[in-house]
Amino acid sequence: MNKGLYTMVKHFACNEQETNRNGVCTWLNEQTLREIYLRPFEMAVKIGKTRGMMSSFNRIGSMWTGGDYRLLTEILRGEWGFRGTVICDYNYGTPFMNVAQMVYAGGDINLWGVGSATWSPKKSSAADLTILRQCTKDILYTTANSNLLNVKVIGYKPPLWQIYMYIIDAVIAAGFTAWGVAVILKALKKEKTTQAKT
Repeated sequence: MNKGLYTMVKHFACNEQETNRNGVCTWLNEQTLREIYLRPFEMAVKIGKTRGMMSSFNRIGSMWTGGDYRLLTEILRGEWGFRGTVICDYNYGTPFMNVAQMVYAGGDINLWGVGSATWSPKKSSAADLTILRQCTKDILYTTANSNLLNVKVIGYKPPLWQIYMYIIDAVIAAGFTAWGVAVILKALKKEKTTQAKT
């Protein structure tokens, strides 16, 4: 964050294995979830001020994490105050990873294709367009508060050498400008003198 970067902290949450991970259902109580599995993500949001989060393939209970409103909106955005982008893990057409469910749950970017959702100004409802507007706002907020645009980022300070280079460049530019003005004035004065003699 303090360098103007945004990273996608992954995998949110309870992703316990890589092999066959899209079929995993993790069963646990809320206390275990909050004390063990969610705590590192909470620290990344509250202390690290992360602007990016990646949901996981697995399910908590029977609910896919990338489409779980309780996880992405109530806990992540509501309780922890997360402001940024949530991207789902790579969705290669897995049937349970429904894109419409993802955006309504608080996710912003589908990592692959459009899946089962088709968005159209003529066919989509006002609710669809409103939720897509919120996704766009989250993505743009993340990008605007990064160094990607090479603009001032809140809390970001350029390295000292960069500041010195700006000062040196300004001094050199001012020197060349002054030299150019002096050369032009000298040439004009010489031309006036020549014209006055003839």
